[in-house]
Amino acid sequence: MLKNYLKIALRNIKRHSLRSFIHVIGLSIGIAACFVVYNLVSYEYSFDTHQKDRDRIYRITSVTSNGEEEWPNPGSPIPLVEAVRNEMSAAQEVAPIFSAYRFLVESADESENFGISTKVVFADEKYFSLFEYEWLAGSAINSLDQPNSVVLTKSSARRYFGDEALNTILGKELVYTDTLRVMVTGVVEDVQKNTDLIFTDFISYETLLSNREIRAKRNVDDWGSVSSNAQLFVKLAPGQKEKADNELIAIKNKYVEPDGNWTTQFEFEPFSNLHFSDTFSGNTADRKTLNGLIIIGFFILFIACINFINLETAQARLRSKEVGIRKTMGSTRRQLISQFLIETYVIILLAMVGATLLSQLVTSYFQEVLPAGFEFDYWNFDNALFLLGLSLIVLLLSGFYPSMILSGYSPIKAIKDKGMTHSKSNFQYFLRKNLIVFQFGSSIAFIIIVLAINSQIDFLLNKNIGFNKEAVLHISTPFQGTLDKTKLLKSELESIAGVDKVSLSNDMLISGSMWTSTVTHDLNGVEEEVSIQVKTADTSYLSLYEVPFLAGRNFSFDESEIVINEAALEKLGIESAHAALGKQVEYDSTYLSVVGVIPNIHTQSMHAAIRPMMMGYDERNLFTVNTKLAPNVDLRACVDAMQDAFKNIYPNETREFTFLDETVANFYTSEVRLRKVLIFSTVIAILISCLGLFGLSSFTIAQRTKEISIRKVLGASLSNILVLITKEYALLISVAFVLSIYPAWYFLNNWLSNFQYRMELSALTFIVAGVIALVLSLLIVGLHSLKAANSNPAEVLKDE
Repeated sequence: MLKNYLKIALRNIKRHSLRSFIHVIGLSIGIAACFVVYNLVSYEYSFDTHQKDRDRIYRITSVTSNGEEEWPNPGSPIPLVEAVRNEMSAAQEVAPIFSAYRFLVESADESENFGISTKVVFADEKYFSLFEYEWLAGSAINSLDQPNSVVLTKSSARRYFGDEALNTILGKELVYTDTLRVMVTGVVEDVQKNTDLIFTDFISYETLLSNREIRAKRNVDDWGSVSSNAQLFVKLAPGQKEKADNELIAIKNKYVEPDGNWTTQFEFEPFSNLHFSDTFSGNTADRKTLNGLIIIGFFILFIACINFINLETAQARLRSKEVGIRKTMGSTRRQLISQFLIETYVIILLAMVGATLLSQLVTSYFQEVLPAGFEFDYWNFDNALFLLGLSLIVLLLSGFYPSMILSGYSPIKAIKDKGMTHSKSNFQYFLRKNLIVFQFGSSIAFIIIVLAINSQIDFLLNKNIGFNKEAVLHISTPFQGTLDKTKLLKSELESIAGVDKVSLSNDMLISGSMWTSTVTHDLNGVEEEVSIQVKTADTSYLSLYEVPFLAGRNFSFDESEIVINEAALEKLGIESAHAALGKQVEYDSTYLSVVGVIPNIHTQSMHAAIRPMMMGYDERNLFTVNTKLAPNVDLRACVDAMQDAFKNIYPNETREFTFLDETVANFYTSEVRLRKVLIFSTVIAILISCLGLFGLSSFTIAQRTKEISIRKVLGASLSNILVLITKEYALLISVAFVLSIYPAWYFLNNWLSNFQYRMELSALTFIVAGVIALVLSLLIVGLHSLKAANSNPAEVLKDE
């Protein structure tokens, strides 16, 4: 029986090749979209799932507030470690880490330079009892209990010691950043790709606490110092979360005193949330984005299923005689349903083959926006299980309804070719039209969203940010470098042909980071604290960026002079720019005088509002080199010369100069990725919808060829016939356009709310999207109509 069903299925697929081709292409695209999304989502949700008791592991984070704003930080004060160990009975394991990020690593005799290691962390033995690692040499028990010891991953050990047996490198020494000499006490297996714990060199935490030089730099005794570098992980006893919350509050109240309006709170963040946290920057995944991808994937598949249902129900009449004969010969309705479902499943299996090939193309297209470490493993058990389940879902969505329609024909009516009426009151007719409206409504909504997002991104990239960012490059110098070296680099750069200006600062004028502090000022006889952004630079900084002045002058090398922006002017309660000149604010126990006022300029992305800002000279914080190139310069030669100058002064560093406009563009990487995904999804949705419309209009117009011929005989013109056929589809697309407006507007309004500076939604965007859909649909239907209208009535009606 099954063999017979397969034969019939293959015969029907071959007989109706155009319809089958449309089915396979549409379902291939839909299945491929779901397949890629499934693998991507599975990868993101697999991060650190191998860790034991991960549901009881938390990171203690900090939230600093000045009464008006809050600044969450994934780090916590270093003294909190011992307080939690001694005073939190709900904590079973306490594991602090301090991320050092960049260390120059050399051999013990400093004869061999291994370059910069960027994943160095200070940790203690509790880290390896909290998180699971495979030990290749040494032991987790005592490898990090002494100062000046280090545990390496296998890849780091091979990098520093070559192919030596791992047990033989225990006891050997390495030198980190010229002065820190440590001994190798253990080697662990490399971490897997899907983890956020990506460290390669683990220096003992005791080194951080006992080394006087490091201790002085890292504020290890300061409860008021919170850095994202210093993080604290704890594993709580089962069922003790509420108790731990209360104990953490008690610790905070005991050791952290409010400073004026400033307060600090500590919170537990679940370890399982680290990879998806939207509170802190630097996380690789976002649940909203993943959920959006899931919706888009299944949405595309659903549109493909709609195509299948539309075409199958529209052409059901062609198979009505087959159904009638089979029922007359004794076939039951159940047998007919089985036959039609098997035929559908054969098409789905062919589509799945196409989907695997399309998946490779899709992942290649999106390679630059896929997360680092993601690899598409097509052939594994999970993927096979997913495709099997998906194929059954597609079978249910696509095949069940058409099979019920076909199997339900009366044998007598079916044999007489009256199995299906084409009256406009027919349910199948009504369903098909509604499904067309849904398909094109979805496609129009996609088009509207893509056009609007594209306009917003163009707005972000082209909006006047208040200064000139063109032809500006920047590079940060090593923190362990001296100011003399930084000034030497500035001098070297100024001597290069094509370099117009060079300035030193704590940061670029616009960046993703922000230094915020508090100043005190006199407001009507009352001292008031104001939160303010701080930038430090030399005296050529503002001229390099071509920032104009509203009043006053630039600051000098006198560290008591500052320049403020308009937002600071308003926050300080000063009426005008000229009235601000000579005003004083207290900062870090020092009085600073306002000597100049500049307009509001963007120092962060357009997601954030312009904040009050002050700027002045502070030679302790000049580690970013800003370079302005002259017009019509040989760009490649000039940048190469700048890079050589940097390499001569910092031979062990691998950093490169970066154009500021590239840095600004990187602020909107997620938006650009979203645009790329939505453009792709829109093209696919339109393609599937147009394929469906092509097949459906081809069949329905073929059913009306005799009607068209009779109308021609009776005097209907070509334009009359075209209007007759296309007006119905034009009405459907118009309805789809109206229904698409609100969902698209709702999505865009929510998305644009993420930006403090945004373009206004234009009616033209909606109209253009509707026109695109209308033109495409009329073009498809019109071509079929034109062919039918140009047919010879004599040939069509010769049998009548």
